[in-house]
Amino acid sequence: LMRKYPEIDYIKWDANAPIMDHGSQYLTADNQSHLYIDYHKGFETVLNRIRKAHPDVTIQACASGGGRANWGVLPWFDEFWTSDNNDALQRIYMQWGTSYFFPAIAMGSHISASPNHQTFRRIPVKFRADVAMSGRLGLELQPKNMTDEEKAIVKNAISDYKTIRPIVQFGDIYRLVSPYDGKGIASLMYVNPDKNDAVFYWWKTETFMNQQLPRVVMAGLDPDKTYTVHELNRIDNEPLSFEGKSFTGRYLMSNGLEIPLTHKVDYHKNTDYASRILRLTAK
Repeated sequence: LMRKYPEIDYIKWDANAPIMDHGSQYLTADNQSHLYIDYHKGFETVLNRIRKAHPDVTIQACASGGGRANWGVLPWFDEFWTSDNNDALQRIYMQWGTSYFFPAIAMGSHISASPNHQTFRRIPVKFRADVAMSGRLGLELQPKNMTDEEKAIVKNAISDYKTIRPIVQFGDIYRLVSPYDGKGIASLMYVNPDKNDAVFYWWKTETFMNQQLPRVVMAGLDPDKTYTVHELNRIDNEPLSFEGKSFTGRYLMSNGLEIPLTHKVDYHKNTDYASRILRLTAK
């Protein structure tokens, strides 16, 4: 549009505006078919101008359902807003599907408030953090509404994420158990190119009495390397049985580790949610 109308130097774009649904009332009938093409070229012109003036500003593509999560805009944006639905349980499913098309470095994944503003589900902050840390971590929280314990968990999550950020954002993704398989869990991991560092994610998606969950075998590791295990975002009163221990990549990819179904916390802190993040570092 700016190419057609050079006198315009500012466009406020609203993804919910109906103009794109029926065409333009300013163009003649024989020019309607090129409306979206001309719009996109104008949009590109605006973005080039912004990026030239502000090359170091982090910009998120977010258009309230306006189709901005596409490969075509990533040269100008650092990330896109994956969905307005930030419910951690549903995000496991959404981000699983999104990861087939987009890298974690571009997938906005934030720790949201509880109860969730859309589903009103109450999810502990540990679980919310463990889901958000599998993408491009951010926060959607009001500190004045958080307890001191929640603030401490989030602060620790941010610190832990900084140590694994290169692995998550630049590593290779391995999908281990899909949430869509109905096995009560979801699991994936990221491994850096030289296979010296990896991050393993495990989330429980359902809870039943006497529940039996499958042991997850890992992938993408070097079978001949030995990896030391360290849990991130730990809230348990005592470490996991394999904390600090070392296993060969071959063992982890053929046997896996037995992940507890619950967290060992004080009784009044128990919930039906459980999740784990494990850092695997080759010796």
